[in-house]
Amino acid sequence: MIPLDEGDLASIIGYLGKIRPADMASRFARTGGFDASSFSPCGSGYGGSVAAVDGSNAMVLETGSFSVVLVRAVETTFLSGRRSHAGETSLRAFRIGPEEENTAYEKLYMECFKGTKPKKPLENEDRSRAAAAFRDTLEYWTALRLAETLDRGDALLLDGALRVDHESHRPVLKDILDTARSRGVLVAAVTKMASSTWGGGIPLVPAAEALARDLGVAEAWYLAVPPSVLDAERYRQWDFSTTYVASLHPRSPRAFKIDLPAGSPPSAVRATFAALASYADDGRVTGYPFPLFDAHRFAAIGKDQVDMVRQVFIGRMAGAGMTNADFQSYFGDYHDTFAPYR
Repeated sequence: MIPLDEGDLASIIGYLGKIRPADMASRFARTGGFDASSFSPCGSGYGGSVAAVDGSNAMVLETGSFSVVLVRAVETTFLSGRRSHAGETSLRAFRIGPEEENTAYEKLYMECFKGTKPKKPLENEDRSRAAAAFRDTLEYWTALRLAETLDRGDALLLDGALRVDHESHRPVLKDILDTARSRGVLVAAVTKMASSTWGGGIPLVPAAEALARDLGVAEAWYLAVPPSVLDAERYRQWDFSTTYVASLHPRSPRAFKIDLPAGSPPSAVRATFAALASYADDGRVTGYPFPLFDAHRFAAIGKDQVDMVRQVFIGRMAGAGMTNADFQSYFGDYHDTFAPYR
């Protein structure tokens, strides 16, 4: 067994006890004024199309001064329980660094959004955040095209939240939601690992799950969570959502935080959760909307693809007169040298 400092261990275990108090369910009920009637059934009988969008990014080359990231986005559309369409962007590669601002991001943004320049440039300092911004750009571009083509009553599902992480995407997400609203397209964003908390740091989703169990809510359900219940969140000004927690299948092992557009009328809320529940019975991911699962599978950039793209770069570098020693000087990782001696 690997020895751990007992003080460190006790501190972490103590925190876990703090965020899951014994009276969590009853305290959550008191805080939100929740009772059994607060949990609405998801309903059934949805007949429209459900389209899902997801994206992926992976670092293909890294140096001390810059990185090269691969990104792509995918959409899958289902009707009557079967995939009716699937599409993906081309696999794109972008350099992050060493400049302070990323000029490739502005070019991609203008390419995706009708020549409009981003209102805020992308900074290269945090490479993982910059990579996510490239991925999000392709995701939002794909989502906007779907919002413009889906029919009234169809549903558009996004992975994550109806909140942007980079200020330049704020008008883009607003355009997606405005377009969907004008066409009668339902929108929902599903978060696989929610960070939302209440009561000074208690995770939101486990509290709603615990209360549903205590109240004996057995069917698929959704619960609207007022902003007054939630702890303050960063970048709330970039948020376009109303927060729900939902368990989309009676045998789902877990619930999810789900965002719907702020101001959605009750009829749209009911129809959206009926759509989500209608596509949450896949045995591989029971309770999770499988159009999003399908999009995730297609979008993922695996190690084999990263290695293939890396070989393409190596070939092009060789054609430009660079030797293997040059490649190792720029992109060699000393961790690979250390690895055999663990």
